Amino acid sequence: MKFRAALLLTLTFVGCSSITQVTSTVGLLQPGDTLSVVAKNATVNVYKPAVGDPPDRYTIATSIDKKLAPPPPPHIRHAGKGIVVDAPDPLYSLLVRLPDKVNLIVQTTIGNINVTDVTGNVDVNAGTGNVKVMVAGYAQATAQTGNVEVTIGTTTWPGTLHFATGTGDVTIYVPEIAKFHVHMHTDNGTLFTDFGLRGTSSGTSETIDANVNGGSPYGIDIESHAGVVRLLRLAPQA
Repeated sequence: MKFRAALLLTLTFVGCSSITQVTSTVGLLQPGDTLSVVAKNATVNVYKPAVGDPPDRYTIATSIDKKLAPPPPPHIRHAGKGIVVDAPDPLYSLLVRLPDKVNLIVQTTIGNINVTDVTGNVDVNAGTGNVKVMVAGYAQATAQTGNVEVTIGTTTWPGTLHFATGTGDVTIYVPEIAKFHVHMHTDNGTLFTDFGLRGTSSGTSETIDANVNGGSPYGIDIESHAGVVRLLRLAPQA
């Protein structure tokens, strides 16, 4: 793995709001590496590299309320074939630009997680916060309290993908031609799918265990303790 990072200290105002960017770190990662984020209290937004940036460059940018004293910058350390970004101090947001084909792991205690248009595979968990992921590959995501919405673009993945929340709704979009086995369950909510599947109910709980498009070794597990669970077709755009 090639690893090189530079820390740039800034005090850049973001528009006319009370939010200011306080630190920015850049470095290099290679396809197949993993970038992990552990944030205690922050919204984490992850995107592909900015237009004009090298495809192997990552960027970590933090923002806080400018009324507060700037916290220490996130700590970046080596971990196996990749890096870990530790952000133990409260932040307004943490912006990550993820290099091409680099895998992503995000864990927040408090804060939303938004991942869009990255080319690596994604595994995210929010303690209290909403999760929204849109990727061309595969992803899995959970939240203890919050809604989970994930769109995956691939028709193959390793094993079973897991999506869950304790309190909140879970909505998963899967390519309409994908073949897999699905387990959907809610203890106190409703299930909905446009794949034409039938399920069972017992009291307030509902369950679907079924093959989609004839099934395959691939699996998807979707659960919510209290909320709506949706499995929806992702059709190609005309």
